[in-house]
Amino acid sequence: MVVAVAGLTVTMSATFVWAVAKTIRLIATLLDGGWRSDTSMVDLLEVIETYLLAIVQLIVAIGLYELFIAALDVPSWMRARSLDDLKKSIVDILIVFIGIKGVERLLSSERPLDTLAYTGSVAVLIAALTLFRLKPSRGEPVPSAGVAASGPGTGSPPAPGCPAGVDPDGS
Repeated sequence: MVVAVAGLTVTMSATFVWAVAKTIRLIATLLDGGWRSDTSMVDLLEVIETYLLAIVQLIVAIGLYELFIAALDVPSWMRARSLDDLKKSIVDILIVFIGIKGVERLLSSERPLDTLAYTGSVAVLIAALTLFRLKPSRGEPVPSAGVAASGPGTGSPPAPGCPAGVDPDGS
């Protein structure tokens, strides 16, 4: 795991450098009159997306370190409790990335039917990734419709008069 954390740290650093290079290029384009073009908005979104990619790499590297090597003093929102948490961080950036590519294609395409097919594919892919993102993690209970989960392992207190760790329904 040390190799994975070190590798992610190197790629994260390279991605931050790449994002800075894209930022400099965008500023140069804007100063040269590029602000008049719709493609500058896509360029701005690509710069933001590159920074987000680097941040996700940082979160995954820290998460792997915490899961497999040693605990770190990080904010609670940055803690990974499982590999599923890390996968969901990656899916989040994929959704943004695919959305940006869809907008880019909308602005640059000259054939309406191709654009419609491409953006329809992007929408289906984003919907599938969003469903994956909403899927409960392994070991996480799936509450029944309209019934809140309670008792051991759910974070809720046991039923009144029932000792901790005992299911009041006996199931």
